[in-house]
Parts: sequence; C-alpha cells; structure tokens
Amino acid sequence: MQWMTRVLFYLPVVTPWWFDNIVAPLIRTLAVDSKVHILVAPLWRNTGIGPDQIAGCSAIPNLLWHIVDDPDHRSLRTSPTDPDGLVAFVRSIAPDYVFCRSADVATPSRFPGKVVQLLEAGAPPFAFPSDRIIFQRDFLHHGAMPMLDDADRHALDATFAGAWQRMRSRFDSQPPFCLSREAALERMGLPRDRKIVALPLEYEHEEAFTGFHGPFTRNLDLIEHLADAIDHDCVLAITDHPLNYRYIDNCPVYAMIEALGDRAHLVPNAVARYWPTTLLIQNCDGLVVRDTKALYAGAFFGKPTLRLSHRPTADWIGAHDDVASFLEDVRAGRGGARIDDASRWFAFHILHEVISPTEISSADILDRIDMPFSGDRLRAGLARFEAQQGEVDLAA
Repeated sequence: MQWMTRVLFYLPVVTPWWFDNIVAPLIRTLAVDSKVHILVAPLWRNTGIGPDQIAGCSAIPNLLWHIVDDPDHRSLRTSPTDPDGLVAFVRSIAPDYVFCRSADVATPSRFPGKVVQLLEAGAPPFAFPSDRIIFQRDFLHHGAMPMLDDADRHALDATFAGAWQRMRSRFDSQPPFCLSREAALERMGLPRDRKIVALPLEYEHEEAFTGFHGPFTRNLDLIEHLADAIDHDCVLAITDHPLNYRYIDNCPVYAMIEALGDRAHLVPNAVARYWPTTLLIQNCDGLVVRDTKALYAGAFFGKPTLRLSHRPTADWIGAHDDVASFLEDVRAGRGGARIDDASRWFAFHILHEVISPTEISSADILDRIDMPFSGDRLRAGLARFEAQQGEVDLAA
C-alpha cells in the first residue's frame, strides 16, 4: 500500500508527560492518514519513553517504533556520538515531515523532509494552558515570523486590536500590576535609587538540556558573569523559575546571590508562581535572558533586553548581545521593542501559531507546516484564545 505521507517524530528530549499529553495526541491524529515513525530513546534523566508510553500507543495504526537503546543513546540529548549514522537512518525512512523535540539543533537540520521543532507556547504576559504548543522551524528563534505582505499585517493588527487593548488595560487595573513603580519595587524589596536589571533564571532540572548549547550552562555561571559586569549604579534583581522551587535544590544559587550583597537581590516567590517575574519585568529598567520566554514580557513592556544565547532573536525585539551596549540603553532609559511590532508578533503567535494537540486535524497540522501563514486561520484563533482566556488571573 502506498502512503500519502511519511511522518517522523524525533524525540530525544521528550519527557513522559510531554509524550503523553502533547506528542501522543498528534500521533493519533496523523496516523489516520500517514505512516508515522517514532525515533526515541529509553528513559534517562526523565527524558525518553518507557513501557507506559508504548502501551498508550498500542491501539494506534500505521505506527513504527525506532527505540535507540544502544549505550550511546544518552548522547542524543546533547550531541549524538554518530550523527552521520543517525542522519543516514532517517534518510532511509525518507520522511515528508519531521517533528522534533530535541536540544541538538545541528543533527535534525540535516534530516530530509520539512523539519519543525515542537515547543511550548508560552509568551508572557499572556497565559496559555500547559498543553498548548507551536511548530517552529528554527529552534528557539524568539520572535520569529514568516514573511508577511501588507494585507497580512493589516489582518493581524485588525483582528487582534481588541484583545491587545484589553490585555494592556488589565495591567493598568489589576493588582499587583496596577501598583506604582515605587510601591512595586518596595514590595519586591528593591531599591528605588538604582537601575533595576531583571534576571529571570531558567529551569535547571536534569531533564533540561538546552543549556548545554548556550554560552552559560548553569544559572550560577550567568549570575557570576553579570555581577562582574554590572556597576554599583545597578542592582541585579533575580527571580527563580517556579519549577526550580518545586523540583530542585537551588541553595547554591541563593547562597551566591546573598554573597553578592547589595549588587544582587532575589525577588521572593514563596508560592512558586510566574507573576513575580512579570511584575519585576514590568518595573525594571532592563532585562537579561538566555532562552526563557520571559523575553516576551520585556517586549510587551518595552524594556531594553540583553539576550545571552547562541539561538537567534528577531530584529523587532531589538535585543542586545553584549553587556556594555545594553547598559548604555538601561542608563539612558531607551531601547526595547516598539509597541506596534510587539503587538503584531503577539497577534501572530496567539491567533496563528498556538495550537492544541487534541483539537487539530491531520490536514491542519501538515497545512501549517506547508503554509506558514494564512489569514483564514485568524478568526478561529481569536475565538480559541478568547474562550481559553476567560478571566485569567494575571497573578496566578
């Protein structure tokens, strides 16, 4: 029998939760019309799959498993020991489409077919359910958009205008974001007579492998680098990732922050929520990120941003890649994304990029890869967003 399409899921850093809640629904949908291959490793450091994931897919037709269980399977998480052999194997499958959950960028870039990364849909300060995702062609290319003509840009702007204005109005009226800057800084324990440089830390659990490919593999290294580069007219205001509070012992990081004295301050987050980072970014003078999507909150609030990463950043964000020029903008009170550019990207992301893996057809999945933008999707995207948002608590 001749299959119309061949689909490969390449999943070296998928977690069991992600497989069950994100990948498996996509597989079930695509397997109706396509032959689906899954290339994955056994469990290690909470990445890979186990018997439960295989059993959960046992009733799916047209499914072929390729489980890399040789001694080198751990290397798939960072840089495969034999990338040429892996690429040759994928070429033997000859997929038309490849869906990746991989921290390694170089190897999947050599795969045949149309290759996309499966990434979380988070874009602070907008909130989404945990199972919303996007398909991205270039891994962690923050702010990326397809080429748009004037009609596409107008359609995005017009469709999203009301939702955008309502979101901005909520920040003007809802606690704690309606606080004055002075009151917000006092609440966070930050001084009012120095420039505030916000640093949201990234998730540093053993299952997180993206740091291996960046200029700083640990939060400790990043804090040390910034503390040495920032003068005493600034204070490094740090928020820890909520999942670090829940799943790891971050005492060495807190000890370093305390040892820095008045050069750094840990913004308290006793209940391990996301809103303290948003409140900090709203009231900071500049934002430093690696790959965290907190960068989008900086764009929303128009903050000068320094991104220390090997991954690309869209020009509209206006991000710096060196500390000196960033601090010049911080001290001058300039820089940051333009409000019109930020609004348009959020419109594209929310109305067009974000999908639910349980509420999308096989044809729509593949069409979104074949056609990176279609104005016909915007109204349905707005309806989904409005239904999902409801009265989302900004301080959740």
